[in-house]
Amino acid sequence: KHRVFCQLPNGDWALCTVITTSGDESVLKVPEGKVLRLKTESLQPANPEILDGVDDLMQLSYLSEPSVLYNLQYRYSQDMIYTKAGPVLVAVNPFKKVALYGNEYIKAYKNKTMDSPHVYAIADSALREMKRDEVNQSIIISGESGAGKTETAKIAMQYLASLGGGSGIEYEILQTNPILEAFGNAKTLRNDNSSRFGKLIEIHFSTTGRICGAMVQTC
Repeated sequence: KHRVFCQLPNGDWALCTVITTSGDESVLKVPEGKVLRLKTESLQPANPEILDGVDDLMQLSYLSEPSVLYNLQYRYSQDMIYTKAGPVLVAVNPFKKVALYGNEYIKAYKNKTMDSPHVYAIADSALREMKRDEVNQSIIISGESGAGKTETAKIAMQYLASLGGGSGIEYEILQTNPILEAFGNAKTLRNDNSSRFGKLIEIHFSTTGRICGAMVQTC
């Protein structure tokens, strides 16, 4: 069966199956069972089923808007909220607790027994490259309001604190979050505890790879 994406009148993309094609028109079957007749040129090719849910978008044969959205939705429906796009990590806010964090996961990413997309993997890569190349590393977390930027930053810091901790400074860094949030967060339509400020966190490491200081700037 030949799969394609068609754009519905409401703007959403739907994964359809081509029934027949005649001239410049195609007859499609949409997931709800309805049959549509659309211009063939308006359709977007879909990836083969074997690529459904791949953990790196760069593996897709067709890297189009509907293909990317479908793959993210496919993974999201199975609580796989992290997906790679080459060196970039795409995170979709689950708006619920997911069993993806904690000491067991930290140990797994530290020991390389787990390599699926994760904030821990990004933090681990930054820490390892800093030690290897002796060059400062940056982790940039961006997204719209309610996307989960603040929580993602906390998760990354927890991983760095776990691997580079020992002096107690790492816990002081983590404990600054509630104080800053008390002064700079507000309730919005999308988020009951939305950060209304930008934040730059510098974590300083010693030559042995231990956290020895930090600086937090807000704007």
